[in-house]
Amino acid sequence: MRTKQEESSVVVSLRIRNSCITSLAFYLEPWGEEYLMPPDATFEVVAKGPQGDCLEVAYADDHITVYGWSGSVVSLFHEGVELGTGNGTPTPVPSVTPRNKA
Repeated sequence: MRTKQEESSVVVSLRIRNSCITSLAFYLEPWGEEYLMPPDATFEVVAKGPQGDCLEVAYADDHITVYGWSGSVVSLFHEGVELGTGNGTPTPVPSVTPRNKA
């Protein structure tokens, strides 16, 4: 039997390809994980978490950053192999409460 939390979760898959002729740094946030993305490589980001939000991707000249959303667990794959699995159980993105601006 599925729990209410499982019923309200969503799985998102996103493929990102490095079309540059040089390697790029690939950052997975908010965990601070960094990977080298070779030229023409494709990484697949798979995220599972509560409905109502999504992945965010930021591109720069020398790096790509992918941000998980609050409560999500994000996995990264290259050529079908999960990267970063030596770190143990993935930690969900913590909830972030906006600060009150004075």
